[in-house]
Amino acid sequence: MKLSLMITVIAGLLTSTASFADTTIRIGHATPEVSPIHQSLLYFEKEIEKRSNGEIEVEIYPGGQLGGVREMTELVQSGNITMATGASVHLSSTVNELAVLDQFLLFADEDTARNVLDGKAGQSLAKAMEKQGLKSMGFMELGFRSFTNNRAPLDSYEAFEGLRMRSADNPIAIKAWRSVDAVPIALAWGEIYSSLQQNLIFGQESALSSMLVERFFEVQDYVSLTNHIYWPELWMANLEWYNDLSEKDRKLIDEVARETIVLERDLTMKTNNETLAALKEKGLKVNELPLADRERLGATMNAAIEQDIRQKVGSDFYDEFMSNLNPQ
Repeated sequence: MKLSLMITVIAGLLTSTASFADTTIRIGHATPEVSPIHQSLLYFEKEIEKRSNGEIEVEIYPGGQLGGVREMTELVQSGNITMATGASVHLSSTVNELAVLDQFLLFADEDTARNVLDGKAGQSLAKAMEKQGLKSMGFMELGFRSFTNNRAPLDSYEAFEGLRMRSADNPIAIKAWRSVDAVPIALAWGEIYSSLQQNLIFGQESALSSMLVERFFEVQDYVSLTNHIYWPELWMANLEWYNDLSEKDRKLIDEVARETIVLERDLTMKTNNETLAALKEKGLKVNELPLADRERLGATMNAAIEQDIRQKVGSDFYDEFMSNLNPQ
């Protein structure tokens, strides 16, 4: 089904949903109902409806019911749904400036990432989103990505040499991995397990939770905590809808949204810790990539793709964002 037709069909279905509340907030996301994103949005639903005395109703559509991130973003832009969430890497085709987050080793840890995205750097991204009719409600998180592989522990910069690994079909990512002598092979997400099983690739990089959910542990021997890239989950709303809210409703929604983001981050941290413990129980050997090697890895990869990122986001924006990476 063509994207425009899909959006029209979904919009019709949503329009037919009756509601007796003065305001109905419809939220779409692509993650399972057990995910920290969905669980935190249930909190948002409960608190908004309670604190508004039922004047604002919230409807949540999880698991990609309304399509992928691209489709849901267009539904938000058109006003057919109110809000959606999506990983920044999937939104940079709509908001070019978000590609600045595709760089490697930008953040030392979760606290650093949160401080940056809650500060001036995040505000600059929010302004860029507004140009596309999107209001940033804040930055949830998927966490850091790491590696599994069945060749050897990734315990040094040199360990990446010759590593046949899955890469998304993204020219910038492929260029980055080649700069450290890895061998990135573009594969769809659904092809990873069988490719690992058949030894077409040695390893893959993903969020910790994916290693468990996708059962990569069945065909992999090692988990290497490289933490090479941090993926925020952007929470966006239709800008016109947000601006048309009463001051009272806007204040309430902003307040509960902030609480929801704090909850989601806490749940993500808890889930990642539990996932790592479960992977160890499955028999995978876990190691951390030493800090010096991580820093060298990031420096090499970012040097290889800096001009590509600058070209996409604009040099002025790039320099402004990078200058705000160390909030005081």
